[in-house]
Amino acid sequence: MIQSFKSPVLEKLWTTGDVTLLPSIYVYEVIDILDLLDASEKIADLELLGGFKIEEYERDRWAVTVTVNNVEPVGSITCLFAAGNANDVELNEFD
Repeated sequence: MIQSFKSPVLEKLWTTGDVTLLPSIYVYEVIDILDLLDASEKIADLELLGGFKIEEYERDRWAVTVTVNNVEPVGSITCLFAAGNANDVELNEFD
């Protein structure tokens, strides 16, 4: 379950469903990732999403890559995932 957001844009997208907050080319993939992240109960669920650990010293920090048409990576959604909950959910867009 998503418990907190670090990104105000993701939080607003999650609470309002306003798809104009992100580029239309990948906003729906972000929504899908958030839905699946909210439904995840264990690390194995994140791995099925394509999630991977990103911090050597912060063992509970995970990321899921955001792509265009499941091909071109445009960023990632990161979070601290522990005890079945996602905290500090953030969007990191590539420049």
